[in-house]
Amino acid sequence: MADHEPKDLGLKPRRGEIRVGTWRIKNTMRAMVWCVVVASAILVVASPAALARGGLEGVKIFVDPGHGGPEPGAIGPSGLRESDVNLRVATALRNCLVEYGGATVMMSRTGDDDVSLGERTAAANEWGADRFISVHHNASYNRSYNATETYAYTYADRTTLDLRDKVHESLVSGLGLPDGGVHTANFYVLRNTWMPSILTEASYISNPYQEARLKDMGYTWREGYYIYLGIADHFGVAP
Repeated sequence: MADHEPKDLGLKPRRGEIRVGTWRIKNTMRAMVWCVVVASAILVVASPAALARGGLEGVKIFVDPGHGGPEPGAIGPSGLRESDVNLRVATALRNCLVEYGGATVMMSRTGDDDVSLGERTAAANEWGADRFISVHHNASYNRSYNATETYAYTYADRTTLDLRDKVHESLVSGLGLPDGGVHTANFYVLRNTWMPSILTEASYISNPYQEARLKDMGYTWREGYYIYLGIADHFGVAP
């Protein structure tokens, strides 16, 4: 047995030092800073949110705010026009798709413009959109009625039905309105687009209480966000 101190090969920490692997850190404060930096870097790399950022990159989504121009769509009890609400929700949806998902988005209109149904579907088809989302709000003679409904084409394929179902589930869960169900219909924009296409009727503007909600910018932003969440779920990416 050796009866003398072993030679310092640079591996033994000295007073006031902390060793991490083969790195010698001069004092405790530096060690703490170094550990925090490393831990933060690991969290950023491992975070699902960080990994999901841009999860829709390369996906082309056509967003269609229904009506516009001389065609206001449904009118609420106090005069709120469906076309204006559709545009606000669609704009929020576009922003979420681009900023959160990294998707490429085209809109059928960005103002109170007169765009025919044929022009809308032709633009989406010619652009080569991967998905088509038409944003609407419903109306009823029964002003007490309110519900969330989502539509796909009568002969829609399984991919389209999945998109419809995921968006509908997100809207119902987020808005908390009665579930009016998922449906199929022969709507022009659903029938004449070449990609999976859906049409949302998130609520009934004819309901006075719902009309009041739809006047709130925060509410319509959330509606657009919930549609985005459903699209992200459909593509299997975290929002």
